[in-house]
Amino acid sequence: MSVQLKCDAVNCVYNRSHLCSAEEIEVQGGETTGGDATFCGTFSSKSLGNFVSSLGNMNYSGSLKQAVSAEPIMDPKVHCNAVNCTYNDQRYCHADQVEIRNEVSHTAEETECQTFYPKMS
Repeated sequence: MSVQLKCDAVNCVYNRSHLCSAEEIEVQGGETTGGDATFCGTFSSKSLGNFVSSLGNMNYSGSLKQAVSAEPIMDPKVHCNAVNCTYNDQRYCHADQVEIRNEVSHTAEETECQTFYPKMS
């Protein structure tokens, strides 16, 4: 299942005008019960070496469609290991939209999944 992903991590090699050009991402969080301990494990800071290594995970068809569309098209598959999130179903995110935050991030751990919502016990 793919979801629309808004990304404010502008220093990430996959960030294209606040959309994610990755084919798949991994939200990390483990057993956390708070969103501030989640992060985008796919984040890779912009550099030539990281760009080359990211090519295997690029959503090429989504990127091409996005180039000619005003509507958000890029929608990576979101794997999630934040097991206490209500949107996590068998390690996939089932939220309609996901938002990754932190415009000044330079590492994956500096990002945060704003969509995290704790499961009710």
